[in-house]
Amino acid sequence: MTDSDDTLLEFLSEYELALSPRVIEYNLNTRHKSSISYSTVNRRLKLLREAELVEKEYEEGGFYAITNRGHAYLKGELDADELEQSDQ
Repeated sequence: MTDSDDTLLEFLSEYELALSPRVIEYNLNTRHKSSISYSTVNRRLKLLREAELVEKEYEEGGFYAITNRGHAYLKGELDADELEQSDQ
């Protein structure tokens, strides 16, 4: 897990919307004073999806939303070490 992962999960959790990587990147950089590139957002969302912290709600449009597991991670109920172990 990286700082970018936390930022992405917190953003998705705060707004509870399904958003495309481009929309997430735009809003983080213009309204939330982040400096996460589109390529980083896109790459990290794919990894967060593999860890089941986000889900892709609309395959054709690529809209991502946080999952219950993602909320649990943010609440501290799921440790990053557990995520790495479950991926192996």
